[in-house]
Amino acid sequence: MSKHIKCNLYGMQRQQGAVALIVAICLVSLVGMLGLVLDLGHLYVTRTELQNAADSSSLSGAKELNGKVTGINNAITRAIEAAGKNKYNLNSTAVTVTASNMWVGSCPSDGCMVPISSVTSDALAGDKTFLKVDTGLRTINTWFIQVLPSVANTTQTFGLAVAGKYAVDITPIAICELPDPGTTHEFGYERGVSYKVSEANPIGPGTMFWIDPESNTPGVCPATSTNDTLPYVCAGKVGFTPIVGGTVNTNTGISVPQLSALDSRFGDYTPQNKCDVSTAPPDTNVKEYRYNNAGVGSPRNWMGTDPVQQTVTFVQRTNVNNLCGPPSRPCMSKPYGLRTVGNYGVLWSGYRKTGAVVSQWPTLYSGNTATSYPEPSPYAQASGSFYTAPPASAQPGKAGRRVLNMVIVDCTTAGGVCRPAPVLAVGRFLMQRRSDVAGDRDVFVEFGGLLPTPLPTSDIKLYR
Repeated sequence: MSKHIKCNLYGMQRQQGAVALIVAICLVSLVGMLGLVLDLGHLYVTRTELQNAADSSSLSGAKELNGKVTGINNAITRAIEAAGKNKYNLNSTAVTVTASNMWVGSCPSDGCMVPISSVTSDALAGDKTFLKVDTGLRTINTWFIQVLPSVANTTQTFGLAVAGKYAVDITPIAICELPDPGTTHEFGYERGVSYKVSEANPIGPGTMFWIDPESNTPGVCPATSTNDTLPYVCAGKVGFTPIVGGTVNTNTGISVPQLSALDSRFGDYTPQNKCDVSTAPPDTNVKEYRYNNAGVGSPRNWMGTDPVQQTVTFVQRTNVNNLCGPPSRPCMSKPYGLRTVGNYGVLWSGYRKTGAVVSQWPTLYSGNTATSYPEPSPYAQASGSFYTAPPASAQPGKAGRRVLNMVIVDCTTAGGVCRPAPVLAVGRFLMQRRSDVAGDRDVFVEFGGLLPTPLPTSDIKLYR
C-alpha cells in the first residue's frame, strides 16, 4: 500500500514540473502579447499625433495661397508654425517640418503637385490652390515587444495631409470682356460705372452667361440645371477656383429663380429662390440705388444731373451710332469720347475711378456734377438716408454681400450649354438694385476693379 502511494507522489511531482514549464512559456507569450498591444497603442497614438500636425499644418498653409509667390512664402511660414504647435511620441517631442516636407498643386492628387520650393514666380504660383504636408517618417522606441526574438526595438510612422480651397467666393455668373471704351479701363470696364450684365456680351441683349459651379473641366458640367445652381447663387460661391488663363464652363440664359436667388443679398427669401438666411445672409446695407427713385437717398440726391437710365449706354460694336440689338448687332459700352451726360447711369454708388475726387465729375463725366455726395460712398454708409438695414428677421446681415466676384471671360466661344470660356480676370461688381423685378429682370452692377490677387478668398478643407 505504501509503495503505491509513493508512486503517486512521484507522478504528481513530475506533473508539477510540467505545469511550471507551461506557465513559464505562457508568461513569455502573454508578456509578448501585452507588449504587442502596448507598443501598437503607442504607435497608433503617435500616428494620430503626427496626422493632427499634418492636418493643422496643411490647413494653415493653404489659407495663404493667393496665386502669388508671396502666398507661397506665407504658406511655408504658416505651415511650419502650425506644425510646431504639435507634439508626438506621447506628447513628448515637438513636430518640426520644413519646406522640403511641402508640395503645392492645382488639384489634391499627387500628379498635380510640385515641391513648394520650386515655385519661384507669380506665373508658377498662379494655379497653386492645394498644399500637401508630409511630416516624414518619425522613429519611436518599442517597449515590451522587445522580449520577443528577432523583433526590432524601434518602429516608424508619419502624418500626411492635403488641404485646399473649396466654396470659393465667386458668384457663378460670367461677364464678357468689353472693347476698349477709350479711357482707363480693366478689360473694358470702368470703375464707378454701371453695367447691365445681359448687354455685356457678344451675342446681343437679353443673354447672360452662368458658369457651372461644380466643374471647370472643359465639357464636364455636373450642375447645369437651375435647381442645381441655386445654392451656389444664393451663397455666392463655386466649388472650384477659377484660374486666370484657365477656363470655366458657361451656360446661356436668364432664369427667374437664379435672379431671385441673387436678391437674397437684399433680404429676399422666397420659395422660388430657396435661399436660407444662415448660408445666404443679406448685406448690412440693402438700400437700392435706382436711377428712377425720387425718394430721399436716391441717386438724384448725389448726382447733379438726374440719371435717365440705370447703366451706361450700350451700342453696336459695328455701328456705334445705333443701339445694339439681336445677335447680328452685339453690344459694347458707348465709346467714352461720344458720351453725353445722359449716356451714364448711376455713378459711384459704391466705387470710383482710382484716385478720383468729386470735384472731377464735370471732367470725367461730360459735364455731370455731384452734389451732397456721401463720402466715402452711398453704399459704405451705416446710417442715414443712403442706408437701409436688412429685415429684422435677417439681421445683422453680412457686410459686402452685395459685392459679386464675377469672372471676366473671353466670350467668343461662350454660350449654349457647357461651353468652355477662357478666364481673363476676376472683377468686383456691386449690385445696385434687385434683379428679380417684373418687366426689368436683369443684373445691374457697378464695377469696382479687379481682385488684387488672382485667387479669390475661399473656405479651406482637408482633401486627404
